[in-house]
Amino acid sequence: MIEVVTISSKGQLVIPKSIREEMGLQEQDKFLLMHDRESVILRRLKSEQPDKKLLSLLDEVAKKFEEAKITPEQVKREIRKVRAKK
Repeated sequence: MIEVVTISSKGQLVIPKSIREEMGLQEQDKFLLMHDRESVILRRLKSEQPDKKLLSLLDEVAKKFEEAKITPEQVKREIRKVRAKK
């Protein structure tokens, strides 16, 4: 399902009711937010609190990719190559 949403003056996005219902989203559900220059990805967390060490590690990895000028598209392409070999 694809929906268009608008950022509020407070920087908030509303997940449309149809998507909330389909996914069973509840108030206080937690999400991991990942982004690059053009995309934002939200992933619902299954546990109450994300592992702070894991989040810190993911942040460091993202910085290293940026420093090396490795784009998300390059990463996706390499992942597809590896998966195709299996």
